[in-house]
Amino acid sequence: MTIQDFIAGLNAKFAGHNYTFSLEPGRKFTRVVSTSYGSRSAFCFIDAEGNIYKTASWKAPAKGIRATLATLDLSRVDQHGGWLYR
Repeated sequence: MTIQDFIAGLNAKFAGHNYTFSLEPGRKFTRVVSTSYGSRSAFCFIDAEGNIYKTASWKAPAKGIRATLATLDLSRVDQHGGWLYR
């Protein structure tokens, strides 16, 4: 799965819940941004290798890889990020 497929899958899955997802590329990580009712928050971070990290703050990911794009099952993903906890 590519990062664009991941975003398209998230937008399709949560379309009825007033959530939209977008990308903001950075130097080391791409931030996945969740927008709901005009409020934006960091949903997760993805590195160049396709590793997915939980957010520690708006600007930084938490330590430790939580998932990969290659093995991700979108049916486990929820809009609140609970799937990123260990």
